[in-house]
Amino acid sequence: MQHIPASSTALSTITLLQPHQLTQAQFIADATVMALENHGRKWSVTHGTYSAFSDADTAEAALIDAHHGAVNNALYFNQPDAPALPDKPSAPTQLVLAEYPDLVTKFGIVPSGQLIALPSVNADEFNALIASLRLLSAAMSGGLVKPNDGDIGDVLTDSGTHEGLNAEQIHDLCDRILLPG
Repeated sequence: MQHIPASSTALSTITLLQPHQLTQAQFIADATVMALENHGRKWSVTHGTYSAFSDADTAEAALIDAHHGAVNNALYFNQPDAPALPDKPSAPTQLVLAEYPDLVTKFGIVPSGQLIALPSVNADEFNALIASLRLLSAAMSGGLVKPNDGDIGDVLTDSGTHEGLNAEQIHDLCDRILLPG
């Protein structure tokens, strides 16, 4: 077997992060790829405790393939209908997702800052939405809801794919909706 280190750097903080938390360049710089013989797969890619196989044509392509797979799996396990895991991975950041538009499309992720068309609502539904936003703002101000809290805070941050609005920003959103122009 041929062992090909992706970089010769000493143990870094990058190694402590999971592959889906790293940009592709960070992963490539810190991971190791090894050519396999008589195995059935072409490459073994490792990064800390993470390992993956790849059938890519080159060592660099195997690193990219392994990183893509790690990001894909992190997105999958953060879907509402995904199987429960004891150590569910965090969601990849917007910076990481920007490198994989195919996964953004596959998982229906709306990039932070992109406008979303909302359905038409009647007056009762509209009032319920404004009341919900005001309650969320109050709950956040009172410390009852926090970003990435495993509950409503996960909805607020799309399971960590962005920071989410703070209580003041939610209050301002309500004002903007109620007082357009």
